[in-house]
Amino acid sequence: MKKINCGQTRIALGGVARMLVLLIFVVGLVAGAGAQSNFVRENAPTFMNTVLSNGIPVYMKVQSANRVFHVSLVLNGGSLVTAQEQAGWEKVALSTMARGSRQYPYEQAAAILDRTSSSISASAQFEYSTFSLTTLDKYRDELLALWGSMLTAPAFAQSDFDKAKEDATLAIQAMDQDPWSATQKLMNLTYFKGHPYGVNPEGTEASIGPMMVADAARWYQEHFSSDRIFVVAVGDFNPADLAKSLESILGGIPNLKLGAAPKPASFPMGPSGSIVAQAHDQSKGTIYLRGDFAAPAPGSPDYFATALAARLFSDMLFSVVRDKYGAVYTPSAMIRSFEANYGSIMIYKTNAPDTIKKYIDEAAKYIAAGRVVSVDPTRTGADGFMSITDAIDTYKQLYINEYFEAVRSNAAIASLMIHSVERAGDPADWLKDQRRIDAIDVSAVRKAFDTYIMNGALTWVAVGDQALLNKINQSDFSSMQQ
Repeated sequence: MKKINCGQTRIALGGVARMLVLLIFVVGLVAGAGAQSNFVRENAPTFMNTVLSNGIPVYMKVQSANRVFHVSLVLNGGSLVTAQEQAGWEKVALSTMARGSRQYPYEQAAAILDRTSSSISASAQFEYSTFSLTTLDKYRDELLALWGSMLTAPAFAQSDFDKAKEDATLAIQAMDQDPWSATQKLMNLTYFKGHPYGVNPEGTEASIGPMMVADAARWYQEHFSSDRIFVVAVGDFNPADLAKSLESILGGIPNLKLGAAPKPASFPMGPSGSIVAQAHDQSKGTIYLRGDFAAPAPGSPDYFATALAARLFSDMLFSVVRDKYGAVYTPSAMIRSFEANYGSIMIYKTNAPDTIKKYIDEAAKYIAAGRVVSVDPTRTGADGFMSITDAIDTYKQLYINEYFEAVRSNAAIASLMIHSVERAGDPADWLKDQRRIDAIDVSAVRKAFDTYIMNGALTWVAVGDQALLNKINQSDFSSMQQ
């Protein structure tokens, strides 16, 4: 029996025969507790990690707030290591695995999940995929066995594959039938051209159509490697016991020595000026508009300032484009959180193709001039808005509140942990985001807005009624008009 001290936490380990690294330690602590917020101080000791004998890192957060247990296996690579002709194969293969294994055929697996009100799901995105289990504490051991069997002894039964392939094909077809989804698809085809993200993790009809069950099994054999995997777990458990269970379940996954997935190139910050239009027969009298721009990645000093700037712009778009002119059903702006990051200006349903960009530009000019939607009627100016200097503290608090809403569920906490590992190698790094947001000042927000939106490289797409598309003035979209 070996005892390991972890700050104030003492964990006894014994009998984890195949574990190379037994050290479980608290992560995310910074020098000097006085420099941390109460939130960080309270949560940091609940994060621990270990490494399985095959090199798979396991990141754990002990949380006793509820009786739910969540664990996700993360497989790095995604679109970054996938050929165009195999787009979507990863999602279909993982979805097939989530239906059953050699030990637990579909009917048996489905009965267990139904009886225990548990879920096992797979998702795929540009940079990684996840294979996740959510269950109640009392079923943890039983469901871990099922989850692990699906991961390490997948059956790849023909019926399971057929269902996963059918679901993927229907999702692709549904995207084409919905004009807003078609706008997203057109943007991705345009903006991601020549970039690894151009390999759609959802797949295409051309890539999914010829896929066979043998292809799913071959994908698993060639890509499921311990050197591209890590695990996150959140719940009320003994870390040493969970580490031992995961070693038994996952410790045999081979290391194929694939190496780290390549990093995607950033999107260009160069001049913009293009709009691509596509007619859609399901959008009579309406068009859908979207403009994408390069944005700083998580971990960049500009990331949170740009995210806040996009939020301010989103509110201003609603105030100007919808409330003032009634030109759109819903406008918004936001940035994402990918390694090669980008943001979007989104106009959902408009019938004003000849003036919509002018309204967007008007909203942008207010933000560029330091004006924002008022959060205090006593400080509202003659233009109906207020100074960003007066409003920024309120907006930062609103942003923080929304950002940390995720801590309400263990699955969402696991998602934050995954993002933190991907961006910083530290599952607790997100605890520091509150301080990062608090540190944003007016100059950083205005600089971010000018750099990435006003002077950014925007690529626009429009989908909808051909008669309205014909009225779009191409020159309006050459830049953000200042």
